[in-house]
This record gives sequence, C-alpha cells and structure tokens, in this order.
Amino acid sequence: MRQFVGRLAEHWQLKLLSLALAVALWAFVASEDLGEAVYTVTLELVSPPGFAVASVGTETVDVRLSGLRSVLTRLRERDLRAVVQVRDPRSGEALVPVLAEHVATPPGVRVVRITPSRVRVALEPR
Repeated sequence: MRQFVGRLAEHWQLKLLSLALAVALWAFVASEDLGEAVYTVTLELVSPPGFAVASVGTETVDVRLSGLRSVLTRLRERDLRAVVQVRDPRSGEALVPVLAEHVATPPGVRVVRITPSRVRVALEPR
C-alpha cells in the first residue's frame, strides 16, 4: 500500500497537468455539440378580462433556438408554444411584443430570435 501511495505521488505535477488537459479537452468537445434550429410555433394569445381577441396578424412565429444538438433533434414543433398575454385592455388594434420568455423551452435550450417579434392584435369588448 505504501508503495502504491509513493508511486501516486511521483511526478504529481505531470499528473495534475494531464488531468487539466483532459478536462479542457472534454469541455471543448462538449461545447462543439451545440447547435441551432428554427421551429414554427403556434402563438397563443391571452386577452385581458372583459375583452376577446378579434383578429391576429399571424397565428405562428418562427423561433430560433440554441442548445445541445441531441436535445434539438428530439424537439418537435408541437412540443413548443408561445403564450403571449395582451396587457393593453383597449378596443382596437395594438402591436404586441413576442419575447423569449413567452416561449416555453426545455432546460438547456435558449431562444435566440423570434420572427416576427411583434404581432398585430385586434381586441373587442365581450
């Protein structure tokens, strides 16, 4: 046992260097597995109380996502949704922003861009 500990302590600087290089190589390979993909996502609008959505400029938005390729390849458009709450309780048309936080994504996936970033919505009183 003492011989094993003695051999383990020999050239500890080289062993530490090799461990650091192995970790750096692993981090490089793991980061290379990142990718981007574009999905067409259905837009769900939540109207303010007392109002209903009369018309929407578009019913879908294109969402560019970034994350691990393995997660992105398993992801389907039906798994994603964009829920936007219309906050302006006035009748008529308004431009509503579609933000990254409106899109529900799995862990490790982030929203890069949403096109269009604003949607024209017409509200009418109920």
